[in-house]
Amino acid sequence: MIKDFLKEENVKTNVLVETWQDAAIYTGNILLELKKVNERFIKSMIEVVEKYGPYMILVPKVCFFHGEPGPNVKEPCLSLAVLKEPVYFKEYTNQQINCAFAFGATDKDSHMNMIMELAKILQDEEFIELITNNASKEAIMEKIYKY
Repeated sequence: MIKDFLKEENVKTNVLVETWQDAAIYTGNILLELKKVNERFIKSMIEVVEKYGPYMILVPKVCFFHGEPGPNVKEPCLSLAVLKEPVYFKEYTNQQINCAFAFGATDKDSHMNMIMELAKILQDEEFIELITNNASKEAIMEKIYKY
């Protein structure tokens, strides 16, 4: 269940960052502080965007940062930062994000359950409204706990 991955300590609201890189670092640092990833993983999330562009914008205003699966990740993990103000991928047609997930995987297969659970909640328009409009952490967690 998504609530097994997106716990209160993994979700931050009212986050103020200036760039998409800052958003990636912020979401990665949530996982780093929880000892789920190492610092190299955070750098790899930025490198993935620089190499492939912002394909990780799953739905409008929602970004899903991830790095290369492997030894920089200690266990499948997920964090969420809901931004106070949007940031833009200026290098890539100025795409806007209002929230960002960071996702870590130990290999190419072990995280599939988490991805399927995240896909379910990202189809919920009310959840999308909450995370793209800087809703309270309580409202977001209440929605997550229903899944």
